[in-house]
Amino acid sequence: MSWQTTFALACAALVAAAVPGTVGYATARLETADRQHQELVRLRAELQAARQTVRQVTSSCEPGSGERNIPPWAPAVRSGNREG
Repeated sequence: MSWQTTFALACAALVAAAVPGTVGYATARLETADRQHQELVRLRAELQAARQTVRQVTSSCEPGSGERNIPPWAPAVRSGNREG
C-alpha cells in the first residue's frame, strides 16, 4: 500500500470520528441552551406573578384604599370605645 492510500485512510478515519463527535457535542450544547432558555422563561413568569401579587397586596394596604367602605361605628370599635 502506498503512503497516499495510508494517508487517505487515516484522514477518513479521523473525519469519521471527528464529525459525529463534533455534531454530538454541538447538539448537546444546543439542547442545554434550549433547556436553560425554557427555565429562564419559567422563572421570569414566576417573578412577574410574584410582583403582581406584591402590587395587589401593597395597593390594598395603601392609606385611603378602603376607608370609604368603613361603617361609621368602626373607628369606635378600633379604639376600644364601644358605645351601646
